[in-house]
Amino acid sequence: MLSLSEIMARERQAEIEARIDGKEPYTIESQEELNSMPPFPFPCLGDYIPSGWKAVDDPAFVDSTGMGADDEPAMSVAQFIRWLQIGSSYAITQVGQFQLYVQRFERV
Repeated sequence: MLSLSEIMARERQAEIEARIDGKEPYTIESQEELNSMPPFPFPCLGDYIPSGWKAVDDPAFVDSTGMGADDEPAMSVAQFIRWLQIGSSYAITQVGQFQLYVQRFERV
């Protein structure tokens, strides 16, 4: 089991790498792309918000194991796919051992 300090260290490292690599939120372009998920193509940005982008709405709390049920606090894969929107951009902002947060972004 990961400790809170290990999770936080991994998030900081993801943020540093996102800044260095110039990562940006991933935009879903078509229904076919949605139909082929998972795997999910969203980069992990941590707290980094790239220039020209802003976070919108509340992030989705998502099961990252693929084994979550619809009646659990974290969205199941099926619920998450229904939450995603074609034309919108997304990135992972926090990663735990079994769940993660996915944030919707818009260009500014």
